[in-house]
Amino acid sequence: MKRGILFAALLALLGSATVSCRRAPDPKEIATVDSLITAMHAARLTLNEFDTMSYATADSILDADRARFLERFQDTLNKAEATVLGEQFIQLREAHQRAMDHAQVLKAVDDAHARSSRLRDDLLNGALKVEQAHQALLNERAAARGIESSVLQVIEHHRANQRALDRQPLVDSLLAITPIDPSKR
Repeated sequence: MKRGILFAALLALLGSATVSCRRAPDPKEIATVDSLITAMHAARLTLNEFDTMSYATADSILDADRARFLERFQDTLNKAEATVLGEQFIQLREAHQRAMDHAQVLKAVDDAHARSSRLRDDLLNGALKVEQAHQALLNERAAARGIESSVLQVIEHHRANQRALDRQPLVDSLLAITPIDPSKR
């Protein structure tokens, strides 16, 4: 029985020694990580606000109207018609890639949020040395800046996609115009 008590005392002594070697959490580091976590949460909320089905709608419009676009591009168009049809074709053509980009950025936001949460736990538990904590914070801040830029790009892409969908009735009217067959002149 004395062996058990001696062993427990030894474990307690070793346990307290390892706990006392850990460094106390730095409030500035915790505040920085909390700020990163909040930013990733806000980015996720922003991305989730967008109707991602609008990308599929734009993609399906192009699938349905590609032949009509190509036919109209063969005809002589005035500058205004050519501009509207050309811009619309490009916007619709990019919709599928934009949907994929949106999903990738959302995944990057979720990954960064998880990493920042783990970093916060590590900082609170004193699991990182000062240099490791500093480097981890630098890495997460750099990742957050890149993600912020990507989120802003997704916002702009969504706006462009929405403008294309809003412009579609005008484009439909331009596509409905039958080209003049030069052999019938």
